[in-house]
Amino acid sequence: MTAFNKKDFIVMALGNIIGSGIFLASSLVISVAGIWAPFAYLFGGLVMMMEVSFIIEMTIANPVSGSFKAHAQEIFGEWWGFMIGWMFWVSGVLGMAGEVTACAIFLRLWLPSVPLWVCSLAFALGITLLNFNDVKGLSKIELGLAITKVATLVIFVIMGFMVIAGVSIGDASTEFMLFQSLLQAPLEGISGMLGAMLLILFAYTGTGIIGIAAVETEKPEKTVPPAAKFITISVTLLYTLSAFLIISLLPLDLLDEAISPFVQLFTIFKIPYAGDLVNFILLTAGVSALNSQVYSSSRMLFSLAKENQAPQIAKYQNNKGVPIAAVTISGVVLLCGAILSYYLPDKVFVYTVSASGFLALINWMSVSATHYYYRKKLLAESPEKLKYKAPFYPYLSWICFFIIFVSILSTPLYPDQLPGLYSGLLLMLLISIAYLIRNLWILKKDH
Repeated sequence: MTAFNKKDFIVMALGNIIGSGIFLASSLVISVAGIWAPFAYLFGGLVMMMEVSFIIEMTIANPVSGSFKAHAQEIFGEWWGFMIGWMFWVSGVLGMAGEVTACAIFLRLWLPSVPLWVCSLAFALGITLLNFNDVKGLSKIELGLAITKVATLVIFVIMGFMVIAGVSIGDASTEFMLFQSLLQAPLEGISGMLGAMLLILFAYTGTGIIGIAAVETEKPEKTVPPAAKFITISVTLLYTLSAFLIISLLPLDLLDEAISPFVQLFTIFKIPYAGDLVNFILLTAGVSALNSQVYSSSRMLFSLAKENQAPQIAKYQNNKGVPIAAVTISGVVLLCGAILSYYLPDKVFVYTVSASGFLALINWMSVSATHYYYRKKLLAESPEKLKYKAPFYPYLSWICFFIIFVSILSTPLYPDQLPGLYSGLLLMLLISIAYLIRNLWILKKDH
């Protein structure tokens, strides 16, 4: 079975984390949080760093398939392990359905006569076939995709600070007057920042791949901690600086929640073919995130099957160690999602996609609580396994837990998020019912 090296690990993680949360949703975040948006992205990045440190500690101590799902099951029992695993998988496939539809919309800028469902199916099928590669093949494919979107953010940040430094680039000019109101009334935007926190944390929820990919990484105790540190710091800085520059350079009257602010700013910068260029970048970002999500979702389904919590066929691997049955099942659901995304009313689809983010945050809360009890268990039973320790134990575990909990409670401050909350709660109920039905079936079969 082939394994990730440090570069492969970084590429896959960046591919999964960086996506529509900054390229598409940043205008929505700014419309809710206003000039507090950069601070919200920074704060969200700090929460992400806490979560990643918890995942790394537990995964290095016990590098088992399913990562944080298996650790949660060890601490809280089979029901919660079942819940966590299926919530991660459902969150992943709902997110994939959103990404594949976004990719189809971007592609139709150049192919307007091709129906949306045809483009969606083409992307869904192509990404599924790509994931039949082993981890080395996947990392090569993801390398170019990830480099494109990371380079875009880096170039954007450089150009933005050049304008701030006085270099004339197109029609861009600074709007620093906005930040003066923050200095004059530092507490005025707190409610907006809290209202945007759910959206902010959504932008960072791709970090689950770090624990899943760590299991398939060479010498994880040496490779994963420095790689994860580089990943989390880089993503936090790029998101925070991008939000700061969007507010500094883009006039608020041009801010449109339905349009990527990067498209608008590259146009203001007078970059040749700005529309086509940024559309290509957004398409690349979507394909990259979609590719990584199929990888992480299929590995979780494989883990569920190994625990007899999913159809046993999902355990099948080829001679390269690729769980091709789990990839196929995830791909088939993605194909169905692509079709449904076209036929279902827009609001229903938006609700399911936002529910994906809510389920991801429940998983984050679970990681925080699991870490607290898992460290206690390791210290009591096998302290030699603690080769990496998350800092400030036990305080950080509960601080992170309650930050995410408060973020979920702040959902009503931005009412458009409420359908995602309700849909997520409904999905949790359905997964619980599925667990009860499974147990009744097993009990009946045994008797």
